[in-house]
Amino acid sequence: MTVVSRCVELMRPLRAFALMLAVLAGHGTASAIDQHSFWDDRCHECHGHAGAFARRYLRVEAGVLVGRHHTKDLKRFLGQHQMGPNHVDGIYAMLLAQASTSPLYQEKCIGCHRTAAEFARASLERRDGVVVGRKTQRPLADFLRTHGGLRAEDVASVVESLTRVLGEVQSGH
Repeated sequence: MTVVSRCVELMRPLRAFALMLAVLAGHGTASAIDQHSFWDDRCHECHGHAGAFARRYLRVEAGVLVGRHHTKDLKRFLGQHQMGPNHVDGIYAMLLAQASTSPLYQEKCIGCHRTAAEFARASLERRDGVVVGRKTQRPLADFLRTHGGLRAEDVASVVESLTRVLGEVQSGH
């Protein structure tokens, strides 16, 4: 066992405890969890990053998420595979969105800002229904028009992705 895999193994109970606290903080509802932390705790070891997994192994057919092996009822499978029925809807919605979204954030932003979930947790918040940067307090859409060399036509896509991710990491809050 490598040092890294041993550290991951030692951290598992702490992450499970943190998830439990997140559920309790959200009034006990399973939907109150940080979906990305849940994925990282339960799924990442075998399946990797959720976005890369969704884009590589899942597809959307008529608005329904379909897996390579579980083509009839992926939602049911998810409920029986490492998460139980209480977490299925949130994780399914997250994977559906990722399978439907271009990896623009990963292509343009991840080099400086780490994953979208980490960035959203650390740097974004909602003010009067608008996603703003915590440091700048500027609306994300305004800020991105002059940041990172994004093309004008890409700004809306990145804002939409980060807004969705912010909701996924702050579910129930």
